Amino acid sequence: MSVTIREATDAERPGWDELIETFPNRRVVHTTAWLAALEGSGYGRPLQLVFERDGVVVACLPGLLRRLGPLRLFGSPLPGWETASMGPAFDPAAVTTAEMAAALVPLLERRYGVHHIELVSPDLDGAAMAALGFRSEVVPTYRGPLYPGDEAKSFRLLKESARRNIKRAEKLGLTAVIESDERFVDEHYEQLKEVYERGGHAITFRKSRALECFRRLAAAGKLVAVSVRLPDGTSIATGMFTIDAGELLLWTWAHRIAHRWYRPTELLTWTVMRRAVAAGCTRLDLMGLGDFKAKFGASLDETKRRWVRSRYAWLTQMRDLAERGYRLQQTVRGRLGQWRHSLGAPTAAAAEDT
Repeated sequence: MSVTIREATDAERPGWDELIETFPNRRVVHTTAWLAALEGSGYGRPLQLVFERDGVVVACLPGLLRRLGPLRLFGSPLPGWETASMGPAFDPAAVTTAEMAAALVPLLERRYGVHHIELVSPDLDGAAMAALGFRSEVVPTYRGPLYPGDEAKSFRLLKESARRNIKRAEKLGLTAVIESDERFVDEHYEQLKEVYERGGHAITFRKSRALECFRRLAAAGKLVAVSVRLPDGTSIATGMFTIDAGELLLWTWAHRIAHRWYRPTELLTWTVMRRAVAAGCTRLDLMGLGDFKAKFGASLDETKRRWVRSRYAWLTQMRDLAERGYRLQQTVRGRLGQWRHSLGAPTAAAAEDT
């Protein structure tokens, strides 16, 4: 039987998380909570697609429809959404990449009038995607193993310098606190801006995005927000992680530059790793690049790809030009912030929403 595709029904949407539960590549980014956080951040209208063969659901694809002037975009996800991946959650024994893509493209272009599609996934067959006009880009990250129920073995994954810094932080009286009050986001976002500016970059998302992520994922029981505090209670490092589907995923972390001597990020991350090991996680994804991430037993992983397809060749070219222009703009804004930081001026960048 051929594979068909349709939008999830009103009856299926409340049980979406249960619908995707059996797919081996299902991640937190496929869940209703993550999709709701993206919608709440203003990134578009959610679209939950279901692939079937002979009445049996073989794959699910969450994404968002977004308008950009006269253009209609579908992202699963689009760049800048602070989302590790999405793409389809599927059973590779029941459906192929070619079957999914062959059903998806006509649906998006004909029914929803989509002009541009982007999917991010490590699980799609490259030849099949290329045959349907998709171009690929590597989306590198740092990933590593965890050992459920074996905290000592997981601790040995860390480099010796990280283990030493964790023990040192504890001797200095630093404590890691699991946060549940959404006021945590205020301090976390300020720390993020400080780190971005010191590195010569402008932060790429508003505080409302972090707040939506905190609220939606906390309500779903998938969020681990953590602060590292000095003995006097001062927060010097913060992070937001998720634990779901056997995976610990970093969303964002940051620290106060003036207190980096304490090396608080090691204590922060190990605190969450311990929680993940106790919860039965087998995988760690630190979402993105950074040699520092190798300290936690993670190594460079380049299996994930961004698959890009435009209805018109000129649209892909415009997309690439817009991306380069955006990066240049962010670099200029970041350099200005770095300059202000060096003069001792307030580190807050341009006004952002709350």
